[in-house]
Amino acid sequence: MNQSKKKRKSLSLRLQPYEGDVLAEVVDYLNSLPKDEAQRKVADILVAAFLPVARYKAGKFTPEQLRFACWEAQDSLNKHGSYMRLAMGVEQPQFALSLPNLTAPAPVVAVNAPIYNSSASEEPAAEVSDPDSNRPATLVQGQASSQEVDAIFGVD
Repeated sequence: MNQSKKKRKSLSLRLQPYEGDVLAEVVDYLNSLPKDEAQRKVADILVAAFLPVARYKAGKFTPEQLRFACWEAQDSLNKHGSYMRLAMGVEQPQFALSLPNLTAPAPVVAVNAPIYNSSASEEPAAEVSDPDSNRPATLVQGQASSQEVDAIFGVD
């Protein structure tokens, strides 16, 4: 169907955030743009953020269609974030699981396995010439030691 013959939908919003609010910063930015560019940016981000929810609430879409809408929205939002970081020279955040701060971890000893008693704390650091000399052999029978793994993959 021709664009000019389609019925237009309208959304009227009036955003009036208080000065110093993060939304006020965004409103200032959008107000600095030409009106058509600001409308396009707002429309793009609204579609990316709310199309899956709108389709879900409409109840006219299959689970498969909803799944694809979610994937496309997530992809669009990820790309938006990547473009922003690239344009501003901000590095990609690295998410790593942090281990809880344990004061004394409980020892784990396998049945019929040799117990490794580290003597690293008894020896002065200056006397240690080979860092691999204090590394334990594997406690699991049939598994490679850390030295054997290093020999296969190399040491950094």
